[in-house]
Amino acid sequence: MNPDAFAPISSRATAAAVLVLCTAASPSLAAPDWDMAGVKLGMTEAEVKAALVAYDPKGKISASNSSYNYSDGLNSHRTPAFLSSMEIRVVRLAQWTPIKVWFSGPDGPARVIAIARNEGNLPNPVTRGQFLQSLQAKYGPPTAQWSNGMPYWEANGKPSCVRTRSGGQVNFGEFPQVTSGHKTLDQAVGLLEAQQQQPGGFYTLPADLTSCGTFMYYTAVDPVSLYTGGMYDVGAIVATQRARQAWVDKLRSEAVRKREGQGQAPRL
Repeated sequence: MNPDAFAPISSRATAAAVLVLCTAASPSLAAPDWDMAGVKLGMTEAEVKAALVAYDPKGKISASNSSYNYSDGLNSHRTPAFLSSMEIRVVRLAQWTPIKVWFSGPDGPARVIAIARNEGNLPNPVTRGQFLQSLQAKYGPPTAQWSNGMPYWEANGKPSCVRTRSGGQVNFGEFPQVTSGHKTLDQAVGLLEAQQQQPGGFYTLPADLTSCGTFMYYTAVDPVSLYTGGMYDVGAIVATQRARQAWVDKLRSEAVRKREGQGQAPRL
């Protein structure tokens, strides 16, 4: 089951990306203080809308609702729809989507658990070295770098669920991105669970995947006319997908009991 399989409703907008370079370094931030273009993990739907409006007042914001199909063994049913993601679209390089977020729920209030960014066609691009300096000024020193020299950060105090046993780079492609063709939330959780079941697997994973920490990455071409980024509360993503599965299982069990309670023996 994939709640992101339902296509989002989207519309057009006009905007220009602005890359602000900072010159003074700052201490590394705690995960709750990280933001991408003003959007933070844990935000509500209203807070995300406000942040996206501040990012581009002319941008067109759209929300995507999703639902699950399930069966009582005879009849097909669908869960009530719930908010799954939100994005903003701008007119740049033919209907560009620079920011997309994913929410928890429907069990409890919808809160941001993942953020992805995809900025392109930037005017007067800086060098990648200057871009790296601006990232460090905003977020502090990175936890590590990929083999291509681009950084990623992990929050302190929680297990890393993206670092390889050999200390290799995080595979950001296993988590949702703005563009299509990448992993969805449930696929990302499925990969983590599969790794957890393999003794000596690729990643060092805790027994409880809901305890996984937050990580963030950026990557860019040089000069930086295009860059992408992502921020993921891995533990919250796992908890969200498991809560959704439990919700669907409960609805399925209730539907089965209802169907069986209305059953009539055939005339013999």
